[in-house]
Amino acid sequence: MSNIATTKRTRNSASFADVIVFIVSFALFIFGLYLFGAGFFGAPGTEFWLFWAGLLASCLAFLVPIVYHWVSDRPQI
Repeated sequence: MSNIATTKRTRNSASFADVIVFIVSFALFIFGLYLFGAGFFGAPGTEFWLFWAGLLASCLAFLVPIVYHWVSDRPQI
């Protein structure tokens, strides 16, 4: 049984690095939406690449904070 009574709760506030990661991932998401939209109106022959680059950039934007917290919240041994 874990000793819940003696564990301290962490403050629920964002650090400076959390804010930077949020801004970077938000900018990457907006850029991905831009590429996605440009895929519909891009130059002939580039629509396919712009479309998929936009989708991949937007997906990567969601993975950036996940990977950041996975790396920064590792338990200390």
